[in-house]
Amino acid sequence: MSDVELELLKLKKLRELEKRLREANLKHGEEKFDPYQTVEKMLVGRGREVLEAAYRQYPEIAKAVVQNLALLIKNGRLKEPISGELLYEIFRVLGFPVRLETKIVFKKHGETKSLAEKIREEIS
Repeated sequence: MSDVELELLKLKKLRELEKRLREANLKHGEEKFDPYQTVEKMLVGRGREVLEAAYRQYPEIAKAVVQNLALLIKNGRLKEPISGELLYEIFRVLGFPVRLETKIVFKKHGETKSLAEKIREEIS
């Protein structure tokens, strides 16, 4: 048997073992642990907005942060809700500041206008 054939045989056996393990886990009724859903349930305020922006800007870092937060939640070490400000601060402290879309609006007499609209009105 050559080395290549031996490696292919090992890979085939490994796939079979993984398949059996997955089937055994499903039979035992174990839920699949989804870190994103676990963290998403704990988000309040603008938390979801910050998390989505983080995933767009730093996908790998955001995934790692979510996995670690999910483990803390699962192990009971993080019980209080996660606000947008807290999540933003976590990314900032790690050195990955999340840029959020910012709007400046003016409200007058029940009417809301953006800064651009307000400037256009005053110019004309």
